[in-house]
Amino acid sequence: MKINIKILNGQECSFDVQSEMTIAELKNHVFEALKVPVKDQRLLLTGRPLCDEKSLVDYPQIKDGTRLNLIVKQQIIKPDELEEMITKHVREHYSTEDTVKVLKEFMKEFDRSLTQFSLDDYERMAESLLTNNEQQKSQ
Repeated sequence: MKINIKILNGQECSFDVQSEMTIAELKNHVFEALKVPVKDQRLLLTGRPLCDEKSLVDYPQIKDGTRLNLIVKQQIIKPDELEEMITKHVREHYSTEDTVKVLKEFMKEFDRSLTQFSLDDYERMAESLLTNNEQQKSQ
């Protein structure tokens, strides 16, 4: 059967696979084709992550021509690092006491906003950022 893998940047590729193949084995094929390390791959079906130990046949929704989304894990900014970056910039304009208040409210709003994003939202942002980066490189 043929499985399509769509990467967040819009690139899509196809793989001929057996239904007994595990998700971990599929990730190895993705690595061979796209050079994305297996540990950095997250395959999603309708927005839900697939379990490495399971086979494709364990997911009844996966049929010939099914599209899976590939999320590539990037370096994660820890909350402390994010807070430090924000504090550095806010401190230039506010007192220490106000900086703490602004930071607390910012982090609450930031967390709330992230929980409302769908996979499509992330894909649109990624496409926009990648397009802007490509345009800047060509200038």
